[in-house]
Order: sequence, then C-alpha cells, then structure tokens
Amino acid sequence: MKILFLGRGGNHPATRYRITQYLDYLKQNGIEYALEFFPAGFFGWLRLVRLAGNYNAVFIQKKRIGNFWLWLFRRRGCKIIYDIDDAVMFNSSRHSSPDSPGRMKRFVKMVRASDFVIAGNKYLRSLVEPHNKNCAVMPTTIDMKKYPAKDYESTGTGACTIGWIGGGKSIVFLNEIMPVLEDLAGRFDIRLKIVCNTFTESGRLEIIKKQWKEEEEAADILTFDIGLSPLPDDPWSKGKCATKLLQCMAAGIPTVSSNAGVHPDMIKDGVNGYMAGSPQEWMEKISILINDSIKRREIGLSGRKTVLDLYSVEANAPGLLKILS
Repeated sequence: MKILFLGRGGNHPATRYRITQYLDYLKQNGIEYALEFFPAGFFGWLRLVRLAGNYNAVFIQKKRIGNFWLWLFRRRGCKIIYDIDDAVMFNSSRHSSPDSPGRMKRFVKMVRASDFVIAGNKYLRSLVEPHNKNCAVMPTTIDMKKYPAKDYESTGTGACTIGWIGGGKSIVFLNEIMPVLEDLAGRFDIRLKIVCNTFTESGRLEIIKKQWKEEEEAADILTFDIGLSPLPDDPWSKGKCATKLLQCMAAGIPTVSSNAGVHPDMIKDGVNGYMAGSPQEWMEKISILINDSIKRREIGLSGRKTVLDLYSVEANAPGLLKILS
C-alpha cells in the first residue's frame, strides 16, 4: 500500500501528532509513503495531483479541499482518506456564535467526498456519520519514548509548581481561572509556570515564563507538580483532542482539567486526574493536590497508565495501519 500524506506543515501539531510520529511504524509494516504539505497555489496543487498517481490513497489532514482537486485525485486512481482532529465546522470559542454555515457546508462536502474519515474523538465522529458511515475514531496520541515519568523520589519540598502549556490563542482559557490561582497563592506556597509564546501577568502570583520549544516541551512539563487544562464548554472545544492534557498525563503529572470537551472521556475524576467546572471546584481540586504529595504521585502515575493503554502511539499504531491497509 502506498499513501500520499498531505499535512499542514512540519511543525504543525496535527502533522506531528497524527502523521509524523507514525511513519516509522508504517514503513516497518509495509506502507510506502510520501509526506507533502498543502501548497499555496494552482501549480503546487497540480504537482501534487501528478504525484498522487504513484499512490493508492491520499491522506488529507483537516483541510477542506475543493471538489475539483478531489475529482482529479480520484482520476489518478486514489482513494481519499480524511483526517479530522478539530471542530472545523464551527467558529472558535473567540467568536460570539459557534455557528458557521460556510464552514459546515465545506465540512459536509469534504466528508461526503471521502472514502474513509478518521475522527479524533467520538464527538467529531458523531458529526461525520450522518454524511459518511465509513468512519473510525483514532485519538491524538503521545509517543511515550519522548516522555519519561516524573521522578517523585527526588521531588523537592519548595514551592509547588502549577503548570500550563499551550498555544498563544488558548491562553485566554488560562486567564479564566487566574482569579482562582491568585487566591490559592494567598494560601499556599505556589507558582505558575506558563510554557507558551504568549504570557499573562499577575500582581499576586509568581509566574515563570518559558518560551515554548518543541525539543524542550517534555522536559518543561516534568518541572510541573500539577498540570492545568482549562477549556470552555462549546461546540468548538468539544472537537479538541486534548493534546496538552495528554502530554501532562504521559509525564506522570497530576492534572486538573475542565469538565468539558473530550476530557470526561479521558479522566475518571479522582483516579487518573481531577475535573472541575465552577471556580469553587477548581479551588478544591487544586488544593487537594497542593496539600498531598502522595496523592499527586498516585494520580499522576494513574494518568500515565491511561495514556500508555489508550492514547499512546504504541496502542494506536496497529489501528491506523489497519485503516490504511
């Protein structure tokens, strides 16, 4: 089987987590492939169409491609596999309304034109299936070789580091719970570490600002004592695949996350993480972990096992191979 992967860019998270980290496994199991990125102009697309003639299928990541190019790919004898890990059919949480008729129309056309759709979570699958029954869930996954477990034996006794890692557009979600963190700073010896390219400020809480770098993110997460994953409860957020939450769990970091989106599918409250809705719940759940280092270890290592069993490359690679074969 020969697959032409079309990704969003070499450093784009969706490409790294849903294509690149599987390529060695696929090659070892008989899949020949090429990885290309979406071109900017007509002649770039024309080059891809010509290239596609050498492959059995085109794996298209997230982008809704025009019917003309899909038709040309089919004329070259290619099946269309569409991979979606975001609610591209809705406006983001920054908009006043999630509804976007144009986005939904393009999404439906792309799904109907595909031979198979890979959805990043059950919510996305529920939006795909009315238009294409050939759909399976494959979660965004973590390469566990990159994430050693936190060494709790050598953890110090100083300030408790509460950590958040994410993209610049998502820091608004952290800002929503900043009043909780500032109140906690008046009761406990804590500091907030932000790993991002954009930062927030506080006059009541010590903030460590760390520029995000791909090659350093696993080491940065290991400096957390508690990981946070706040998220609004809206259609766009339900399509998220919780990569940053999974990264913290993979490293054995205990987490507190919003009871929203895909989080309830991943977290059993009080077992492999905590979930919170109201400010009071955020306060209570974070306080439990600040106060109890043994609980931090138990929750963190349970979360790591969840990732190993269900959300790791190793656990999901055979399923992707079956789809592509």
